[in-house]
Amino acid sequence: MAVALQAMRAKIFMIEKFDGIVLRTLKYNDSLMIVDMYTRQCGRASFLASSSRSKRNRSKSVLFQPLAMLSFTASCKQGKRLSRISDVQPYSMYSTIPFNVIKSSIALFLSEVLAFALREEEGDESLFNFLDRSLTLFDNLEHGYSDFHLVFMSQLLRYLGIYPNIESGMPNSYLDLAQGCFVSEHPLHPNFLMPQEWQPFVGLLRTGYESMHTLSLNRELRGEYLAILTEYYRLHVPDFPQLKSLEILKELFD
Repeated sequence: MAVALQAMRAKIFMIEKFDGIVLRTLKYNDSLMIVDMYTRQCGRASFLASSSRSKRNRSKSVLFQPLAMLSFTASCKQGKRLSRISDVQPYSMYSTIPFNVIKSSIALFLSEVLAFALREEEGDESLFNFLDRSLTLFDNLEHGYSDFHLVFMSQLLRYLGIYPNIESGMPNSYLDLAQGCFVSEHPLHPNFLMPQEWQPFVGLLRTGYESMHTLSLNRELRGEYLAILTEYYRLHVPDFPQLKSLEILKELFD
């Protein structure tokens, strides 16, 4: 009987360890905030963390900046949606992103993209490793990172399962953004790229981090590609909104 009771209690109350990347924080009440994360163990998840104005908690709240990489424990109670975070600490520290205005602005934008694009509540080791690897690379880059957000968004499409079919394009084809593939006839909707427009954009989709420095995009092209990518996300990710940080990013590069 005692063993059965102990097992039942273990199911009701469990302490689990997590690695997570902060997507955003929302006020819950005067002393708590909701932290949305993408975790290695269970994908997208939300937790409660202290947010009071005490000196100790103010220093802790700095840990929950967008895209921070954290290790923590959470007390999970059966039937309770939000678990309380404890023993939180960085598992990887950024050395440049918080102190570089261009990098921090790009990070803020990408955190908003991820907050709306990542929905799965199941662990995906390959996706988590992609995020970890990409953000670490971004932090370590000393130059040539102005187009990082474009390459990141392009590569992320593969992990979301919405990467367009770009292998069958002919010189006179149209790239139908709504269908995510090439078509031979002019689409009857506005979400497509003309034959002369899609070739450089497809070049961006095929660009990896190792060749990112070769893009050398000017302000106009960078803005055009960003508009196409955000529109593609809007078409293929349910309820993907107009991003608030997009204007900040445009102003930065202007």
